[in-house]
Amino acid sequence: MRVYDNLIKETLSILEKQNPTELKVGPCEWNMLHANEFLMGKEVSFELGDRFKDSVVYHVPTSDDALIGEDKIFLIGDDLQNIKANTNFSRVTLFNIDDIPDPNKAYIGVRRLNYERYKIIPEGYMILSSSFENKENVRVSKKAIKKGLTFETLGNLYIDHYKKLKGVNHVQIFFIVGDYDFVKDLVGVSEKVNEVTDAFDHILKNVILDCDVCPLKTICDDIEALRELHFSVNKK
Repeated sequence: MRVYDNLIKETLSILEKQNPTELKVGPCEWNMLHANEFLMGKEVSFELGDRFKDSVVYHVPTSDDALIGEDKIFLIGDDLQNIKANTNFSRVTLFNIDDIPDPNKAYIGVRRLNYERYKIIPEGYMILSSSFENKENVRVSKKAIKKGLTFETLGNLYIDHYKKLKGVNHVQIFFIVGDYDFVKDLVGVSEKVNEVTDAFDHILKNVILDCDVCPLKTICDDIEALRELHFSVNKK
């Protein structure tokens, strides 16, 4: 899986310049729910995310160990225990997965990773996701804050969940709390991720076989792995 590698490199280039705080990866205990809970206003300590400001949530896989070679959790901004009011929020998750030679199975794997986030429901952390906008709004309960919920706990819960999936080797998560100019750049990367995934789907469906008239030609021209995928599918 190499079709997203350039976008992972771009993501890391943006985030590493922000000197993120690295949190500890390891076992943690927190109650997980089977369905999203509804937190009333009086139960909420604060909300994360602002739909009217630049924010983003996206997930990108690679099979390159040099890009994503171990589990890591990073935080830019305040941790949950230090937040006193509603604030903006973004999250980026990068995966190292087994290489999948079959393009159809690879595409299904990409989609599965993206939708798997809806199954991760920590108690006291009510997530409202918008796949259309690539955003995430969260209500954090007063009880969860009192019990000591942190981004380190959340990061480990995400890593633990994802690594139970077949083929997932490593997970790196960036939590971004607050308003930052660089988030606009991440929004731009997320749009490119969507374009690549759409091109991926387009190729597998063989909607247009002539590259010269394909509206996604510019994307394939930029990402050699997509061109190789296109030609391999056409040969079949």
